[in-house]
Amino acid sequence: MASTKTSPAPKRLIAEAKRLLKAAAKHWPPKKADTYFKPWEQVYSIGVNTPRLREIERKLYQATKDTWTAAEAVEFAEGLFKEKYIEARSLGVMLLARFHRSFEPTLFARARGWLAGNRLNNWALTDLVATKILAPLVERHSDLAERLRPWAKSNSVWVRRAALATLVPFARKGQHLALAYGIAASVFEDEEELIHKATGWLLRECGKTNPRRLEAYLGAHGPRIPRITLRYAIERFPAAKRKEILEKTRGIGDDGIGRLAAVD
Repeated sequence: MASTKTSPAPKRLIAEAKRLLKAAAKHWPPKKADTYFKPWEQVYSIGVNTPRLREIERKLYQATKDTWTAAEAVEFAEGLFKEKYIEARSLGVMLLARFHRSFEPTLFARARGWLAGNRLNNWALTDLVATKILAPLVERHSDLAERLRPWAKSNSVWVRRAALATLVPFARKGQHLALAYGIAASVFEDEEELIHKATGWLLRECGKTNPRRLEAYLGAHGPRIPRITLRYAIERFPAAKRKEILEKTRGIGDDGIGRLAAVD
């Protein structure tokens, strides 16, 4: 028997999403969010916390899960990407991610366009689309992985960061490690701190399944590695090993030694 359930059009659901977000807002209009972000990132918020945002997303997904395809979810997401405040754009990514099993390879270039066009213009949104949209795409279509390599040299800081963040879920499982290590090495001279931090994050996850390989890699690249990248990368090593690595990479005077030792 055919389903008679009505599918809400993306435009209609965009309007409903904005209504729900505004109703949940702690303040309106959106205010600049300085905490956790660089001043130049120009992030605006309405004060909706993550648990409430997830509640809203679940409600919207219930209305679409049986009738929408990834195409409608992309239209919904792109409609919310036009909004100034981060909660709307996050919601767009979150709902789109629900349809990851039907992602087509063409979405890869489209997502790059979102990043390069500053529609996802902060590290939080970049990491969200990288891990929830791009990583599932690579999971489904493994030939896309190598297309991340040139992203690391993009003029867009968000495209560069996405090249790194997309590989994090794979690195945790010991997958695509050669690619991850290669892309990481290609951005050691990048001048942006957001790239240094993302590189360290990726390297730390690379070491999860093979810490000896990570240690050898860090030793081989030594002084080329930004200190903040190195500090992130070695967080899971014992304190004595972290100190040893910092010394071997000419970082004995680095002010991060004490903080790293305090992690254990």
